[in-house]
Amino acid sequence: MATQSSARLLLFDSTLLPLAHIWAAGVPGPFAAKITGLWRTWRYFRLSWHDDIISLHDTYGPVVRIAPGEVSVVDADAVKRMYSHGSNTKKTAWYDTWSNGVTVPILFSETDKKIHAALRRRVSSAYSMTNVLKYELYMQECFDLCMKKFRKYADGRTAIDMSEWTHALAFDIVGELCFGKKLGHLEAEVDVGGLRSANTADIYWAGNFGHLWFQTSLYLNPYMDAILKLFRLNNAGMDEFYAWNFGQIMARKEGRGDPQREDMLTHFLRMKPMPGNKELDDMEVFVEAVNVIGAGADTTAIGMRSCLYYVCTHPDVYKRLQQDIDDYHTQNQLDGPTTYTQAQKLPYLRAVVAEATRLLPSIVYQLLREAPEEGITVNDCFIPPGTSIGISPLAQNRDKGIWGKDANEFRPERWIEDPSKTAFYESYNMTFGGNGPRACVGKNLALVEMYKFLSQLLRDFDVEIVNTAKPWNIKTYWFMDQTEFFVRLHTRTVT
Repeated sequence: MATQSSARLLLFDSTLLPLAHIWAAGVPGPFAAKITGLWRTWRYFRLSWHDDIISLHDTYGPVVRIAPGEVSVVDADAVKRMYSHGSNTKKTAWYDTWSNGVTVPILFSETDKKIHAALRRRVSSAYSMTNVLKYELYMQECFDLCMKKFRKYADGRTAIDMSEWTHALAFDIVGELCFGKKLGHLEAEVDVGGLRSANTADIYWAGNFGHLWFQTSLYLNPYMDAILKLFRLNNAGMDEFYAWNFGQIMARKEGRGDPQREDMLTHFLRMKPMPGNKELDDMEVFVEAVNVIGAGADTTAIGMRSCLYYVCTHPDVYKRLQQDIDDYHTQNQLDGPTTYTQAQKLPYLRAVVAEATRLLPSIVYQLLREAPEEGITVNDCFIPPGTSIGISPLAQNRDKGIWGKDANEFRPERWIEDPSKTAFYESYNMTFGGNGPRACVGKNLALVEMYKFLSQLLRDFDVEIVNTAKPWNIKTYWFMDQTEFFVRLHTRTVT
């Protein structure tokens, strides 16, 4: 049986199976994609996958070939069979791209199910809603600073780029939750040390090199590092952050800092060693601390932008949501910022967040699995063993078979019309990578921050998009990246 990991055969692409083997399946798709996976990888590199994947399924249907040995599917049954508990599919070798040079297993990229389960068990409580709410006071310090900065720019002619501010907010929150201090992005109003752009670049290269021979070892090696440093092209922002990160871990481990502070780093330092190891490796703590960025920074910033975009481009939604927030404050005589627990009591706010992130989830690339030994049938199409099968959350979250004829429309009411439908939608929602054991571990962090951001911003300010004809630019580098999202803020007087 051919598998992805053994099929690095042709034109530098690593997702190839013997052509007759997969062509026999009769899966439709672009002709070039039958010959080389570079057809798909080129579109990854040009940052257009958010448009490409929607167009592919609109043109070819629910099962589409995007490389000789890879198919993309949009199918409710496949969601359960590929990602739920008890699934007999496994992650493909593409995920190895995230582990190059790392000597300990990584939760996101681990392909062995038993090891992944052990990794997830020992960190899951750090991301539990109970503990996330314990961290909320640290988050609120960041929100307070952010709103203070917003007031500086409100009521003037100065437009602010909300894509930069949400990114800064999310990174500072990560700093508070994991290292006990903000990373300085809000206060300085710049990308401190180029960390945010460096992190984006790392994700872009790792995700796109994943389908090529040798993956990230093509550029993560001493020879390439020397060349990049010579021409000052190395990713210095991430190098400096990694060094600072490790220093914070050592400081906490040695008892420096606030001994009473309970945060995510405290939890990671208390983790049990992996089975078979006598003690916890410092690198294991380091990896989990870095993972918080992936679980709680970019994804959350993307979600904040998506929510604000849809609210501001739908005046009726804007008016109703803001009124609900005001009414709740008045009825409960609140004189401070909305907490997550309070925001949870606003059904329309919950609906808005769910609907906005359904239509524009943070993850756009395919979540790849390997077809099991017996193969798998999707929408009456048999997919042979060893074939890479991927579902893009962006495409799956617009499946008309689940969401109805208006699947591409922003309609928050769908989430509050019928409790049974709400539960049905939740069971198939791919916003956080699904609801199975591989769903994003940082889901609770993202939800708390999105609820707080939207409720506090609309309580304090009126928000106006500057360029209504083109509110923002979207690029995809594994995550969705919305840039140049310029808005004007107007201070509200509320009682």
